Amino acid sequence: MRLLINGEEVSYALENEKTLGEVVRGVQEWLNASGFLVTDLATDTRNLLESPAQEWSPQPVALTKELAVKAAHTGDMRIEHWSTVHAWLGMLADELAAPGAAPRAPGDLDVLGELVAGLPETLESFKANPFLPPGSDLPARFAALLAGVPADAIRQWPAEKTAQAAAMIGELRARVESRLAAAHQPREAAAKCVATLRGLLGGLSEVSVMLQTGRDRQAMDIVIGFTDAAQALIDLLPFLPPDAERGRLVSELTPVLRDLTKAFDTRDGILIGDLLEYEIAPRMQRITPLIEKGL
Repeated sequence: MRLLINGEEVSYALENEKTLGEVVRGVQEWLNASGFLVTDLATDTRNLLESPAQEWSPQPVALTKELAVKAAHTGDMRIEHWSTVHAWLGMLADELAAPGAAPRAPGDLDVLGELVAGLPETLESFKANPFLPPGSDLPARFAALLAGVPADAIRQWPAEKTAQAAAMIGELRARVESRLAAAHQPREAAAKCVATLRGLLGGLSEVSVMLQTGRDRQAMDIVIGFTDAAQALIDLLPFLPPDAERGRLVSELTPVLRDLTKAFDTRDGILIGDLLEYEIAPRMQRITPLIEKGL
């Protein structure tokens, strides 16, 4: 069977694969380990993604002459998405800064209306490809201010409310710009994240005591700084050389960080302290040397 990846023939030796499904899984795992995501699959007779896998998976390999795969690097996909979000936010900022009373001629494109209509999809993309620290309430506040509000009503906002929206957009854009800058210099950015994390690791064991003794602000500063650096580091991994052990540890760490965010929402100081001291810190102590090794 001939294997094409992004139009180029690739040498691929079958081992024990007997079905098309087994070959596809092997190719996907191989590409994933190198930081690529499959975006399209086709054989000489059909586009595989247009039908359920159970229909074509059992097909014997001998019946397939060619498998054509399209794949994109996950890092490139993140950069493309963040660039799109940055442009969307910039257009929204420009529309908010435009004179509210300026009439639109019949047939003119309502840019602000189009941007507001795309708000739900854009907010969902924030979750799929995050650029904010875990637990940030900025997307929720942004949605509460703009979601469901007609463009004509936004144009009539008082100056104070417009300034509030502009400040949120400015903060979002700054966060995206920071992620884009790091993605273009991933080794340098990763080294800074690791140094920040190492500096904060020692204080994680004290967070629970701080929360129980009224030093909430001090504890929150440590945790927010740590989670922000950890998330930034996770976001950089697609831009660094692949490492199977590092990938396994990060996959274990990600759900624990989600649990930490939930613990923050409920202000569960004991759970926050336990997660940091017994779940997150030990894993991070194993991950950071693996990252430093590849820098």
